[in-house]
Amino acid sequence: MGSLRKIHRTGIVLAGGGSTRFPFHKAFARYKDRYFYELAVGCLKQITDEVVLVSRSDISDRMKHADAKLIFDFPQYQGQGPLAGILSGMESGEESDWYAVATCDMPFVMPLLFEKLITIADQKPGTQAVVPVAAGRNQPLAAIYHKSCKGHIMRLLLEERRSMYGLLQSVNTIFVEAEDYDLPQEMFININTADEYKQYIENGRFE
Repeated sequence: MGSLRKIHRTGIVLAGGGSTRFPFHKAFARYKDRYFYELAVGCLKQITDEVVLVSRSDISDRMKHADAKLIFDFPQYQGQGPLAGILSGMESGEESDWYAVATCDMPFVMPLLFEKLITIADQKPGTQAVVPVAAGRNQPLAAIYHKSCKGHIMRLLLEERRSMYGLLQSVNTIFVEAEDYDLPQEMFININTADEYKQYIENGRFE
């Protein structure tokens, strides 16, 4: 594990999306002979004590050997996007102080990202979310969230406000410019289409 600091936190991998623009579910795309969801789980396991894999019932059989706690969105939250997945992950077991969130379609994310976000949070008491910014875009699905965000997420879902942006505006969020912390822009690439898979995974072109 190198110099990474093992902490008492929970990781949440979001793998329940529809993958409507990809030929098959993106969780089962491969990079370096590992499924995307396995890469996300492996990343978070290096900086958390437990990883929760939030999936869907129609693909869960293929994930039953995952090195993570496999769950589904709670019934009252199903179909409500990533906020629902994050809340389901938060409520799936013993409460943690912090939750590191990763989505299964960002295969280049490294543990270093979350270690730096955690360090920033530790240095600024009262912080509820630390979100990287890469190429001018917020990256709320490669970020960390304090347990105090749970009530805000519940309220947003009850109000049918399902945008991650709504959460970031509701809590004390620190936005971190990736380049200021030597975080490679490649970590924040989303693989959403077959063309993107060919460019980034098969051909290894990041320009």
